Amino acid sequence: MFKKLTAIAAFAVAATTAQGASAVTLLGQEPDAGVIVNRGGLEWVWAAPCAGEEPSCGVVQLHHGFGFATDDQWLASFSGIADIIDAFTDPELCAATYFSVAHDHCDAQDLAYNGGGIWHSPWTPAENDNLYWNETFLVRGEQQVPEPAALGLLGLGLLGLGAARRRKAA
Repeated sequence: MFKKLTAIAAFAVAATTAQGASAVTLLGQEPDAGVIVNRGGLEWVWAAPCAGEEPSCGVVQLHHGFGFATDDQWLASFSGIADIIDAFTDPELCAATYFSVAHDHCDAQDLAYNGGGIWHSPWTPAENDNLYWNETFLVRGEQQVPEPAALGLLGLGLLGLGAARRRKAA
């Protein structure tokens, strides 16, 4: 009888461990294109149902060029919490299995909690910004904004072409 109970307990532990491991089987892999949202020239993923760094209920592993967003990146891509919710309404857009060390799901109800349950977004009230259960989003890419110097060089080049053409016509 003791041997049977030991075998059942060992099987239960193995099954539980396997289930826990399956929650992060994609951790560190390139996220599937189906979980990436393109906004403002940037790629966004919903990475976890918790804050990205400690204190958190499960930190985020950064990889494949994805990182924590700056305020400029947030503002270039979204107009506010409601816009983020609209962009990520499909539950299939959760990329936690690729980035969260502890979770394989995202919590949509947390997005609007206390006026914005998004970790380090410019719309989350300061007193709620570091709540450990805030949802984490990651971003990849750089916004393509021409620099003033590049625009100046382009303008000079066009002026030179115009002058050369005028000279040739005369």
